[in-house]
Amino acid sequence: MKTLSDRDIAFSLLNSLKLQATALTNLVLESTNNALRREAMSVLTRVFDHQKQIFDFLSQKGWYPVEMAKQEDITKAQRNVQTIQNNIQMVSM
Repeated sequence: MKTLSDRDIAFSLLNSLKLQATALTNLVLESTNNALRREAMSVLTRVFDHQKQIFDFLSQKGWYPVEMAKQEDITKAQRNVQTIQNNIQMVSM
């Protein structure tokens, strides 16, 4: 019987957290109950924090190599985020 390595366990946790984030995001987006929505958002924030911890662990071990983004890609992503923020502000008015 094969035993799981630390790497296997960490990747399994990372994938589980990604699935949890997806499910919680859908719950937040579709919830009409404000108390449930706030609680799901709180849990989602903790899931994001745990996901980052597992990602950092994998990255530090060299098990999740990350390619540095080009400055033009970063600039494009920043513009996209700014557009989304502007659209949200327009809807909120």
